Amino acid sequence: MPDTAAPYVARQFNAAHPHLANSGGVAAQLANQAYVEALAKVVFYWGYPAVDTFSRTDAWEVMKDGPGATMGLFPGSPKNVMGYLDDYMSPAQRKVVTPNSDTIYGVSVVDLADEGVVIQTPTDAPPGHYWTIQIADLFTTVIRQLGSASGTPGGKFLLVGPDWRGETPEGFVEVLRSPTNIALAMGRSFMARSAESKAQARAVLNQIGVYPLSQDAPGLRVFDCEACARNKVYPPPITPEIIAADPDILRIRPVHAERFWDDLEKALDANPKVAPDDAPMVDQARTLLALRASDPAWKALIDRVALVAESELFESAKYHQVGVGAGGGWQRQENGGAWGTDWFGRAQAAVIYIYVNDFHEAVYFVRGTDAKGALLQGRYTYAVTFPKGGLPPVDRARGGFWSLSMYDQDYYFLTPSPNGRNNLGTVNLDADELVFNADGSLTLTLSSREPADPTARANWLPAPAGQFALLVRTYVPTEAILSGAYVLPEVTRAG
Repeated sequence: MPDTAAPYVARQFNAAHPHLANSGGVAAQLANQAYVEALAKVVFYWGYPAVDTFSRTDAWEVMKDGPGATMGLFPGSPKNVMGYLDDYMSPAQRKVVTPNSDTIYGVSVVDLADEGVVIQTPTDAPPGHYWTIQIADLFTTVIRQLGSASGTPGGKFLLVGPDWRGETPEGFVEVLRSPTNIALAMGRSFMARSAESKAQARAVLNQIGVYPLSQDAPGLRVFDCEACARNKVYPPPITPEIIAADPDILRIRPVHAERFWDDLEKALDANPKVAPDDAPMVDQARTLLALRASDPAWKALIDRVALVAESELFESAKYHQVGVGAGGGWQRQENGGAWGTDWFGRAQAAVIYIYVNDFHEAVYFVRGTDAKGALLQGRYTYAVTFPKGGLPPVDRARGGFWSLSMYDQDYYFLTPSPNGRNNLGTVNLDADELVFNADGSLTLTLSSREPADPTARANWLPAPAGQFALLVRTYVPTEAILSGAYVLPEVTRAG
């Protein structure tokens, strides 16, 4: 009797006559298996960011008593509320790869299935101060980028799900629609290292928030990122002492290949509607899930594909491989945040710097090799020389800034950094910490060894002893960066 529990599109992968004489049915079986393997790999890449985002809903239970700092390190909150940090993410943490040391964060993972949420923007941000609220769907595609770069007005926006019907409520600037029920709102406020800048960054972040529409009242709220950061919550059996003794205990990937298909099914069940660019893949994913459930042999094959695809994804997403050439030996993903149907690139981004801003807001340049194509190693000394007038052209009037960040081969900060630096850029220039050459150029020195030369020492970005990688962030890029006309300088080995 045929197995009619699975839908036709899943059952069709079973050859009608697999046991023909003289192995006559083997070729058909192999052809069907090859197609399923190919399809499963594509669906894995497509669904990887969704599983990653959905895994973050676990924080709702951990932080059920209110927003705070999960494990004392990351912004966390109940559903449809924003949690905050009031300082840079600790360079000692070993969970979030490629963190920045440019902004402080507010983060909210929302569920729009039952009601919308209020997104509050600041009304009192100083001119030229950078802030943004990045809103991304389940798949990490940026829905909207509010902030200083786009001249967003202060006030309240309503973020709703795909099934919401209604008009813009009184007192709201605009209604924003997410194509998925689960979405993410991430606030960023620029912060330099001075006491004045920290106070300003916190004052702006305290005007950024998320809360359920049912709790709305006339007027704007004032949030408290400092109190939130002090509320450090540790899910049992984790304790502060355990993390301090072994930071690597947090090196747990948010996506686990061995249970990927079960997690993907949960994510899709919670998000029955998706963006048009993702809709064609939902049926393919559902077909694979039905086929996987229909027979242990198909389950084994599809599960194995997830293991292989994960390994290949992590290899392709390394800094010395991901993206395309952007000149000067640097690479970039040209469609960052606005992924469309680039499911592979989106999955790569989820591995190395998930929730990148829309590329119009911020362009990210990466590299893991020197000018001769050799992997970067901390035992050598490297120079990055910007010619006179050749620093990254960002729009300072709208809050633009740039930074060059140093990461180890696993894309974490060096800790402890011998001079306290994990990046160099606008912050250091504004503080007059860097020394220009006589011809007006600026040379940054990268090495695990402290330079003897005073100028090189002033411009030193410490590297780990082993392999390392670099990332240049350009926030509020000008047309020269967006078009590719501006090219970053090479990284040359100096010793």
